[in-house]
Amino acid sequence: MNTQTAQETQAQILKNKILELQSALFFSESSSIVKLPTHVISEVEIDEEEQIWFVIPKPVQHIDAFDKEIPAKLDFFRKGMDFFVKVTGTAYIIADREEIDYHPTLSAEMKERMKGERVIAMKVRMQDMELVDNSPKPTRNWFQASRSQLSSWFF
Repeated sequence: MNTQTAQETQAQILKNKILELQSALFFSESSSIVKLPTHVISEVEIDEEEQIWFVIPKPVQHIDAFDKEIPAKLDFFRKGMDFFVKVTGTAYIIADREEIDYHPTLSAEMKERMKGERVIAMKVRMQDMELVDNSPKPTRNWFQASRSQLSSWFF
């Protein structure tokens, strides 16, 4: 398998993991004075350009007060799962309803959700993804742990 195919396979695995988890914390890493607060997002879609789409509650400030492009981080997780996914990228505030309607790969449910008066549509262009294994590590008994500690001190 060549390198490009391996990278595509790994990216597809990470996208599947994101869709399996569905829940994330959205962090704005903007340095501007007015920035979006951290939000819990619960339903996401990924388009053919590998952009993550979701909605967040509309802020009380006017939407034009925010930067249209924001460095962002998404931490995908679900209780009981033995992994989580960290995504960094650039988030875009989608204020133009025509852009939402134009996207053929978004589901009708997502398009309808994005048209709500109390929400704003967001998309994140992924730049880096990391799958983190959170499975419990096997525990050692106290004798094995103390023997290991002693050997690290003396050898």
